Amino acid sequence: YPTPYPTPYPTPYPTQAPVPLPVPVPVPVPVPVPATPAPVVPVGANGDPIIMGLSGQIFKFDGRSGAWYSAISTESFQWNMKLQRFESCPDHSDNFITGTGLTIYNGNTKHEIIVSVVNEHHTDIGCGSVGTNDYSCLGAGSLELTIDGHKIVQSIDHFFEDGSGRVIAFNTVAKCSRRWFDFDVTPAEEIKANLAVRGRRRLMGSNADIVDMLEETKATMVDQEACSGWLKARRQNGDLFKQTGTWSTIIVKTDTVSFHIEYKQEQERCSAHSLDMWVSSVNPDVAAQQWEGVIGETKGAGGRTGGTAAEHHVHVSRYDALKYANDEAYEVNSPFASKCAGCIHH
Repeated sequence: YPTPYPTPYPTPYPTQAPVPLPVPVPVPVPVPVPATPAPVVPVGANGDPIIMGLSGQIFKFDGRSGAWYSAISTESFQWNMKLQRFESCPDHSDNFITGTGLTIYNGNTKHEIIVSVVNEHHTDIGCGSVGTNDYSCLGAGSLELTIDGHKIVQSIDHFFEDGSGRVIAFNTVAKCSRRWFDFDVTPAEEIKANLAVRGRRRLMGSNADIVDMLEETKATMVDQEACSGWLKARRQNGDLFKQTGTWSTIIVKTDTVSFHIEYKQEQERCSAHSLDMWVSSVNPDVAAQQWEGVIGETKGAGGRTGGTAAEHHVHVSRYDALKYANDEAYEVNSPFASKCAGCIHH
């Protein structure tokens, strides 16, 4: 019932409303993010020779004609390159790479690969007799490989006996040649998975297997559409390893690092040979190592953290790109040597 009479005096203290107790809010627990390897940008040597550094630098390195130089020197692999000057070529466009030496370390063992021009003074070596199957010789007879001491002059699909990699070589056409492109820091598991056949050696691999591999790299080719037609014909005819010509592709795929090499003959302006070479993938553990050499020491320059190559290319002087002013600091005495001021000694 209501109060019959109103209270004559106001209540001295208003009744306090109960204050709710704070509800505890859970503190979010950070979710650990797995570390990802720092991206590595394009690296290679092309043409006269133009060096593409690991921090986007582009510069010329002339060196001394006939000498070998350390391109990349790490604990896990050594890449050396030989330079040769061709007198019949125009000035400032007369110096090309004619040899490359790779030493790839695999635990207590190592693999040694040389890709070289047979005779730097001639482009008309020829392939010999068709009857001896020399029609598939590399670079129309002007190119040869040496893999762990075995000389090879024909198209080949060669697997290392320890299963750590393979070397593929065949003649190709200009439209399927590789253009400058970024390479990836590839997880070790993926590199191993891409080594299609493990633990055995063969001299002539599966035509379809190689064409599949090339199909996957069409995005890096000069003319994707035209090359697709050429690859389709190779698949249908099963004759990739029987192609002739003066343009050759060599692919080196290993657990540690992979390379793409293009050989071509210069026959328009002058008579010359040229090897262009790229690092196409690298194990993230190797990417984290210290890199030295003409190309290797550019890895830490300029604070490059990623992005596409086209956004970051910078033309610089060789003297601004490299820490040693003298070319002799990078000179080595053989395709597999790793002793120089700009090397990591093994």
